[in-house]
Amino acid sequence: MELLSAKKTADHFPISERRMQDLLSLSDTCRELSISTATGRNWVKLGKLQPVDKAERRFLFERTYVEKIKNDIADGKNTALKSRRNKKYVSGNDIYRSYISDTSKNMAAVQRTVDRIREKGIIVTDDLMRAIIAECAIQIILDREGEGGNTNCLCRYLHGELKNELFFLVDDLTEGISSAENMAETYSDLLSEMYIYEEGEDILGLLYISLKNLCSRKATGAYYTPTAVVKKMCFRLFSMNEMSTGKILDPCCGTGNFLLQLPARIGFEQVYGYDIDPVSVKIARINFALKYHISNPSIICSHIRNRDYLLSGERREKFDSIIGNPPWGYVFSEDQKKQLSDRYRTAEGNRAESYDLFVERALTDLKRGGVLSFVLPEAILNVKNHRLARQILLERSSFQYLEFLGNVFDKVQCPCIILQTVAGQTDEQEKGVLVSDSSREFYIQKKQRFHAEYINFSATDEEYGILEKLDHIPGKMTLFQNAIFALGIVTGRNRDYISQTKTEENEIVLKGSDLYKFRMKPSGNYIVFRPESFQQVAPSEYYRAPEKLLYRFICNQLVFAYDNKQTLSLNSCNILIPKIPGINMKYVSAILNSRMAQFYFKKQFGSIKVLRSHLEKIPIPFPEEGVQEKIVCIVDRILATENDTVICGLYDELDLMIAGLYGLDNKEYGVIQSSMENENLFLG
Repeated sequence: MELLSAKKTADHFPISERRMQDLLSLSDTCRELSISTATGRNWVKLGKLQPVDKAERRFLFERTYVEKIKNDIADGKNTALKSRRNKKYVSGNDIYRSYISDTSKNMAAVQRTVDRIREKGIIVTDDLMRAIIAECAIQIILDREGEGGNTNCLCRYLHGELKNELFFLVDDLTEGISSAENMAETYSDLLSEMYIYEEGEDILGLLYISLKNLCSRKATGAYYTPTAVVKKMCFRLFSMNEMSTGKILDPCCGTGNFLLQLPARIGFEQVYGYDIDPVSVKIARINFALKYHISNPSIICSHIRNRDYLLSGERREKFDSIIGNPPWGYVFSEDQKKQLSDRYRTAEGNRAESYDLFVERALTDLKRGGVLSFVLPEAILNVKNHRLARQILLERSSFQYLEFLGNVFDKVQCPCIILQTVAGQTDEQEKGVLVSDSSREFYIQKKQRFHAEYINFSATDEEYGILEKLDHIPGKMTLFQNAIFALGIVTGRNRDYISQTKTEENEIVLKGSDLYKFRMKPSGNYIVFRPESFQQVAPSEYYRAPEKLLYRFICNQLVFAYDNKQTLSLNSCNILIPKIPGINMKYVSAILNSRMAQFYFKKQFGSIKVLRSHLEKIPIPFPEEGVQEKIVCIVDRILATENDTVICGLYDELDLMIAGLYGLDNKEYGVIQSSMENENLFLG
C-alpha cells in the first residue's frame, strides 16, 4: 500500500492558536477516507497518515491535507486504496448491466452514451447527468402515449415545442440546471440516443447509476438491486402472503425498481417509497406516475417522498409489508451517529451499520403480522457486529423465507440473502421456514434453536437431527478454555517485509493458501522476524511452540496443518495450541479435519471465516482406550507420505473411525458424506 502522504500545508502552531474548524479529528478523517477508525490508527502508527498535532491525546489533521489525499486518489495520483474493497474514490463511469433485464431494448442506448462519455473524456457533472436523464424521461413519457420516435427532445421541450401532463416531473428533475438550453445544445450528441418505454424496466434508474461517479455510489452505501432479484423478492412476498389491500413501503426506494416490479393487483394507493437522494426520488416519481398512469402531483409526491427513513420525525405510519434493499456501509457523520444511538439499539457502541438500523426500524413500522422482505449481506446471520440485529429479529419476528443468493451485485464480492420475516411472532423455536439456495429448496418443519450468536438456515430437519446428536455425545469436550489461539503476523506492508528469495537472515513464513489438511506446502515466502516492526504480532513463544496447529482463517472449510518446526505464519494462517488434558494434538487435528467437524461448522455457522468462537463450540469426542493411539498413528502415516491417493485412502479410513466416536450410524454418516460431496477437502 502506498504512503498516504501529502506535504502539510501549515506550520505547526499551538492548537490554541489554530481554528478548530480547519482541523479534522481522526474519526472524521477516517469517515472522509471511508476507512475504519482502527485502520486509521494503524496508518498513523505506520506513517501512512500524518497528523499535524495532538490535542488532548487526539490526532488532528488539516482539512486541506485530507482533501488533497482524496483528490489524489480520485485523480489516480495516489493508489493507496486500489487494493482495498473500499473503492469509494475510484473515478469514472460504468454501466450497471445487471440492474435491468438482459432483454431490455434500451440497454444498447445507455451503453453508447457511456461509451461516448469515455471516448471524449467528458466529466459528468450533476447538471449534465440530470439533463441526460431528463432527455430519456421525455422520450419514454411520449413513447408511452404513442408520440415517441424522436431524439434531442430536451432542447425542443425547453423551447416550448413539446407538452405533456407529466412534464412537471421533468421540470422537477431539471430544476436548478444552469443554462439548460445551452447544455442541451452543447451536449446534443449525448442526447441523441433513442429510448422507448418498457413496462417494468427502470431505464431512468439504469442511466442514473451508470452516470453517477462510482465514488458517490459507495459513499452512500447504495448497491442497486438487479431486477432479477427484485422480481424474485416480489414473487416470494406476494405468493406467501395475502397483500391485496395492505400498505406497502420501500423505505430506501432509490429510483423505484422495487415499486415497478410489484404485481398488477397492487394499486397505487397501497404503495409508498422513501429515499434521502433527491435525484433518485425525482426519478422514482416519474416511474411511479408511468406505472400507475397518475398525473396528480399531490398524489405522486405524497406517495414517493424525499425522506430520511432513519432520522425522520417520530410520527410513524404502520405498514402491512416493507420491502427493499437498505444501504450497506453508509458513512454516517458524528452528529448522525449521536442521533441514531439515541433512537436505535443497533446503533449502540458507535458502530452504526445502516442495514441493521433499517431492519430495526422496519420491524417497528410493521403492523403485527406484517411482512419484512430485505436483501441483505449474509453477514447479518453470523458476524459478531450484527448480534443486536439478530437479537431484535428473534424478539420481534418469525422467519418465513430465506434464500442464499451468493454474489449478485455488480463488482461487489459480498454474499447476500433474501430475508423475509413476519413481525410480531416471537416463537424462537422457528417452524415452517422455506429455505432456498442455488442447489436445493426445503422447509424447516421441526423446531430448531436459533439464537443471537449466529443464525444458520442451511440444515434440513434430518441434518439438524445429526447436529443435535453431535452436540450431545457422552463425554464431549471442546476447545473453550482448553486452547491457546493466536493471530498470524500482520506486517502492515507485506510487500516491504515478504521476500521470495531465501537469505541467511530470513525464514519461511506461511500463508493460508500453503495449508492442507494435516500438512503444509510452503509456496516460497520468506520473512525476517522482527516483531517490533510489525503492525500486529502474537507472543513469539506461540510461533515457536514445540508443536502447534495452523489453520486457514479465510475459508468456508476447516483446514488444519500440524507443525513441529516452529514455522512462522501470516494472519491468513492462524495458530491453535490445544491444551485438553490427556489429549494428543494430532488427535485434535484429526477431529477438526474430519467431515463431522466440517459438517458441524458449515451447518451451524455457515461462515467464510474460521473464528475462535466457532472452533470453541465444535464437539470433540473423548476417545476410548487405545482409540486415540490408532488415530494418531494414521495421522503420522498421512504426514509421512506425499502420495495424494494414499492420503485420500488414509483420510477416509480415519474419517470412518471418527464417525464411530460420534456414535453415527451408516445412514447418518452417509448424510454427512453427501453434504461434503462437492467440496474440496484440501487433502492435496
